[in-house]
Amino acid sequence: MALFGSLDSLPLEELLQLLAQKEGALEIWNLKDIPPTVIYLKPGFIRSIDQNGKPLEPLAAKALLQTLIQTRQGSFEFFPGAKPKHKYRLNWSLEKVLLSTVTLQDELERYRPYFPHPKAIFKASEVAKKHLPEESFLAKSLPYLEKGVSAEGLSKALSLPLDLVRFHLFRLERKGLVQRTGQMESSRPGLLELRVLRPGPTTF
Repeated sequence: MALFGSLDSLPLEELLQLLAQKEGALEIWNLKDIPPTVIYLKPGFIRSIDQNGKPLEPLAAKALLQTLIQTRQGSFEFFPGAKPKHKYRLNWSLEKVLLSTVTLQDELERYRPYFPHPKAIFKASEVAKKHLPEESFLAKSLPYLEKGVSAEGLSKALSLPLDLVRFHLFRLERKGLVQRTGQMESSRPGLLELRVLRPGPTTF
């Protein structure tokens, strides 16, 4: 099944549904600020998501998929039967991934007014270090949160979209796993402004 076109005429969510029972490589390029990407599929599953010939780990792959589903720019072509040359596998259920992506987008829009300021400094609480799923956002962020870091800093360090990082910090704060220090990251690298912040609302 040869298939090619642009995401403005066939968005990625619809494209993945169309290819749900196919095996092959979906190549996507001409994306603004995003390197060419390959999504490897097998019937009902995403095998892996690659950039520059290398597979993305789950946290980065989920964030990229979220961004790609929202975009309406870019070109694509599907290559039937193609498989990744590496052995790394996500093996995500395509149906569950699409559902969770739509759910996450709804939550991002609903809670956006409550997101912390991009420069507000957060630190991990003591309970944050216990029972961490290996691939969780908190696990990846913990080395930075132990020292104190802003959403902007984490976004750059983890190569994740800023609003997604703010959303994660918002949820972690509500669970008591991170805390605001009352400081703001200065526009000058390496400096902190020591002014006290008023915490944003954390209950509804």
